Amino acid sequence: MPRLSVMVTGVGGRSVGHQVLHALQKCGDKYHIVATDADRFSFGLYTVDDRYLVPPASRPEYIPAILRIIEKEHIRALLPGTELEVRILAGRQREIEAAGCVLITNPLPVIELCSDKWNLFRWLVSNDFHTPRTARLHEWRPFVREVGFPVICKPATGSGGSRNVSLFTSELEIGDYLEHGERRPADLLFQEYVGSGEDEYTVGVLVANSGEPIDSIALHRKLTGLSLGHKRTVGERNYLLSTGYSQGFLIRHPQVQSECERLAQRLGARGPLNIQCRLVGGEVFVFEVHPRFSGTTSIRADAGFNEPDELIEHFVLGKKLARLPYRTNLVAIRALQHILAPISELESIPEVDG
Repeated sequence: MPRLSVMVTGVGGRSVGHQVLHALQKCGDKYHIVATDADRFSFGLYTVDDRYLVPPASRPEYIPAILRIIEKEHIRALLPGTELEVRILAGRQREIEAAGCVLITNPLPVIELCSDKWNLFRWLVSNDFHTPRTARLHEWRPFVREVGFPVICKPATGSGGSRNVSLFTSELEIGDYLEHGERRPADLLFQEYVGSGEDEYTVGVLVANSGEPIDSIALHRKLTGLSLGHKRTVGERNYLLSTGYSQGFLIRHPQVQSECERLAQRLGARGPLNIQCRLVGGEVFVFEVHPRFSGTTSIRADAGFNEPDELIEHFVLGKKLARLPYRTNLVAIRALQHILAPISELESIPEVDG
């Protein structure tokens, strides 16, 4: 029986796409996997059956290049591996489906809502979800006087993987950052710091094409090593921010998982959804919602919660999904990887320019 051809985009070693590849490769010979990236130095290109260089997703040649590969390789399922590609491809879903390929992603309105953290904050509040109090840039002075320090500062868009996220402990620090900060994003938000680093969870929710949650998985994060971002000490208390590299404890947490499944259904998600939250005072506070696969996709797959495989089975082959018998009471510890490849192999990757 011929293998199902699937394509994963954006497969660099730090990307979500690389995590998706790991999950699919756990399925043995079940899939013929094709990987794409704009950079020859992307780790995942050297671990798959076939690979192509494509233009950056921001360029008009990107979609024609993807469609050419779909046709050439008879791709049945397309799994985007970067946030930009998720948005770009979701906007061209009809063309992709017309080529005989299923795009494994959320509806474009869900992606657009979650891509703007100010709009997401307002949506969470209006839909009765707990979330840290948040203010726009021009409101920062009265906001910090209301909520107190420390406060988190982040871009309203484009802060996946905790990029450009800062932690401030005084008005003086904020003023200096706003006046002298290099490459400071223009669309900043300020957010209340809730709980502690010990309270943080990353939760994946699988959602059927009917909109019903299939199952969820929770990682109680341990903010240390690769997963520790900013750290500030005020008095005797440490304030921690996480990075995009989650590690910690895979556990069952009915309250946290149930609330995240409720959010996924209310949001109108389809496919993969990843939620960052903290459990504070007995309530789940949501502070990030990513309508895509997660940076912990590989960890989850190793525990038996293989999101890419399950969603391909469901969206492409029509399998009815149920809760998964994945393992818990595990600790996930991360490290860097490397690969050695002949220079000739790097130079011979075919380019598709659209």
